[in-house]
Amino acid sequence: MTSITGFLRRSLRLIGQVEMALAAIILCAIVLMILMQVLLNAGLGNPITWEQEAGAYALVWLTFLGASIGLKQMRHVTISSFIGRLPLRLRYLVRAFVFVAIIWTLLVILRELPPIMRIEGRSDTVALPISLPRSYFFSLPLMLASGLMVLTSVLYLLEALIGALRGGDETPASIRPVME
Repeated sequence: MTSITGFLRRSLRLIGQVEMALAAIILCAIVLMILMQVLLNAGLGNPITWEQEAGAYALVWLTFLGASIGLKQMRHVTISSFIGRLPLRLRYLVRAFVFVAIIWTLLVILRELPPIMRIEGRSDTVALPISLPRSYFFSLPLMLASGLMVLTSVLYLLEALIGALRGGDETPASIRPVME
């Protein structure tokens, strides 16, 4: 079982690095678009028409990538004062329960997305230089981030269950984030 979690952990670390690179590229693109818009509007009096729409779509992608990265780094909201006082095995079981709830919620989202994507796909972008379905900018990043968060949560769930079965006094493995 630990070889499976090790493989999953290494794979998720690599995926997380790709997500971080994409997020950095998107953030730089947003800054460059804003700079270009200011220079073209104030300097030449000829603003670009697609910057605002492209920036909004980029921000949506950045938000969902950030949520996936946040889970890999375990930076989501936690209540440590409650968990920290529990015995180690119970701490693992509580963490396992939390990750089961997270997985279930994400799977419900993934199940509901395909019909929403078909509806969103009926309308296209308005101001971008090329016409693309709006589902590329709303449902697709949500689906991608939810799928990646399911994988991350499965890893954390497996590690919590292994920790609950083993017990002991060691530091809980499920507390270790995939990325730091």
